[in-house]
Amino acid sequence: MSRPCAAALLSVMLAASAVACSGGTDGPTPAPATSKPSASTRPPAGETDDALTSRARSAVSAVDIDDPAFVESGVASVDEGVHNRSVLTAGKLYEIVVACAGTGTVQVTVNSGKAQVQDCDAQAASYRIAQAPAELDISIEGAPKASGMVAWQINAEKR
Repeated sequence: MSRPCAAALLSVMLAASAVACSGGTDGPTPAPATSKPSASTRPPAGETDDALTSRARSAVSAVDIDDPAFVESGVASVDEGVHNRSVLTAGKLYEIVVACAGTGTVQVTVNSGKAQVQDCDAQAASYRIAQAPAELDISIEGAPKASGMVAWQINAEKR
């Protein structure tokens, strides 16, 4: 075998062994190049965004979408957060149900009021809105290092 061929073969073997040895359990598997999430956007170990979405949605769906009390709902990643403005019937009583599935906490703010801290443990928390304004702002922000999916639903309460 000639020297150039031997050098090329050695280079290929070294590159192959480096690739084979780099897939250990020291860290998360890199995401495909098209979606480069940061460490804070990765779902908790073993859970996909779809699984977290399902857990969060299940926690908030006490009122079926076909029920007349259902107003609207949504889901977003904790990193994206929720910034929603809903048009409501002024003066009516509403309930906002929020659940976060993942790790860390989120801050829920309704109409620029006091932020409420909520764990990302897939447990629903309800916020009653008495004498609702015509437009209701909902803001849900993830705390540093929080990750997962957050779901919310607005229901009209029957008096």
